[in-house]
Amino acid sequence: MIYFRTALCLKDIGFNMRLLKILFGRTALTLFAILLQLLFNIAGIYLIDGIIKAFTNNIQILGISLSTIILGVTEFCIALFTTVRIVIRDMSPDAKMSWIVVLVFAPIVGSMLYLLFSHNFPTRAKRLLLLDINARSAVYTECKDDCSDVLGEYIRHSRLIFDASRGVPHRYTDAKFLNSGEAFWEALLAELEKAEKYIFMEYFIIEKGKMWNAVEDILVRKAAEGVTVKIMYDDIGCLARLKRNYCKKLRAKGIECLRFNKLRPVLSAVHNNRDHRKITVVDGKVGFVGGVNFADEYINETHPLGRWKDSAIMLRGAAVQNLIIMFLTMFDSQDVTRLENYERFIPDYYEYFDTEGIVQPFGDGPNPLYRSHVAEDAILNMITNAKKYIYITTPYLIIDHNLSSALCRAADGGVDVRIVTPRIPDKKIVFWITRRNYRTLFAHGVKIYEYSPGFIHAKNYLCDDIVGMVGTINMDYRSLVHHFECGVWMYKTDCLKDIKADIESVFEESELMTPQTAKLSVPKRVISAIGSLFAPML
Repeated sequence: MIYFRTALCLKDIGFNMRLLKILFGRTALTLFAILLQLLFNIAGIYLIDGIIKAFTNNIQILGISLSTIILGVTEFCIALFTTVRIVIRDMSPDAKMSWIVVLVFAPIVGSMLYLLFSHNFPTRAKRLLLLDINARSAVYTECKDDCSDVLGEYIRHSRLIFDASRGVPHRYTDAKFLNSGEAFWEALLAELEKAEKYIFMEYFIIEKGKMWNAVEDILVRKAAEGVTVKIMYDDIGCLARLKRNYCKKLRAKGIECLRFNKLRPVLSAVHNNRDHRKITVVDGKVGFVGGVNFADEYINETHPLGRWKDSAIMLRGAAVQNLIIMFLTMFDSQDVTRLENYERFIPDYYEYFDTEGIVQPFGDGPNPLYRSHVAEDAILNMITNAKKYIYITTPYLIIDHNLSSALCRAADGGVDVRIVTPRIPDKKIVFWITRRNYRTLFAHGVKIYEYSPGFIHAKNYLCDDIVGMVGTINMDYRSLVHHFECGVWMYKTDCLKDIKADIESVFEESELMTPQTAKLSVPKRVISAIGSLFAPML
């Protein structure tokens, strides 16, 4: 989604964020492009007509005015040139098709939009900074033990994650599954109270309320006690939730605070790359990763979408180092004056846990900072290697051909494929597109449930009681392609049993959908078809 900001604070003037998303979302952008193209054509014909009449009589060829012919040839050449560039470019086939469709309806304006917005990665200066930071932090992400003796045939899954993200696999780390926002909040408050050296927090959404106020009180108190507290939140994620000067207020209380990828008064695709991660690290001993942001709906204090279902993982042990480096590299990327020696944040030793499983926290993000789509590849590996079952919970199901085909092949091969999505949506068009995507999966025997009590925001993946993943990764284009994300890949950890029990309890509260119960009305089918076409474009 593309955003821009005026000098006015949208929060202060009471501007509704949902309206903002509608006005500057994919569908609105496409309709705007078509309208602008029509206006451009009308203006172009009048302009060329005026020039022609100024020097000669109104010439027509086969009854068509010369101005119309000139404009048509110009549009054709521009569209052809742009189409060739799209076809030969290394990008997903789904995204290529979306851009080509825009060019069909709006050749000139579509070409301009393509040049401005198709490159969904940070600016050159930001890429160089991030690559430099990653290079200097590489000493902390060396893989001295690939755990191949334990991982067996799953070693290539782990190596794929490490090669693409420098997420090191770790033994002897305790992983505890937290099956709700309430459980996460309770565990987090307890660990924050124990902080003696530092607290790192990186979140997509922070909103004042019961949940965040309790956290902020502890952070302010800890900062006054001399504990280093660093917080980073996404500027767009908090656009309608926090006042623009909130960061300064935290700094005045002794907390180092940054806004990720601050909004600029420039129309640009740079704003597509959001920080969707949710990470907390306390003293390098304890780390949290999951789907839970800081707003009262996440702990069911408020109920805008019925009951909110979420999840998180709490880590203790050597794997926390992955989270330390992920946080510090992202934090430093937002302010070059804050580049630091990370050594002082690395514990002298990590607590040892006598566990057999492997824990591998990893980050994901846009090209070329990450040479492949780490999370999507990890999910594909789980699906294609499933022998008994693959269970998935996700708030959105807007997937590309690769994921859709993998799910269908697994189901065709006798694997029990089950996916849970929300019954009450937070975005109606996205919900309609999600339902539209059921059709292909139904035809191959994939079971799809809708979480009846409300909105399921948990991003859980479980396969054959052997491997699982919990994190921030949704099954949609934004998570898999554009956003900075994170997750924890696990092999034979004890908490996989808890994840399975939780997902099975979700099945019991959910409705098993059928082609009949998932059927959309004709207007919704039309809108979802159009939305599906343009979903990969941005």
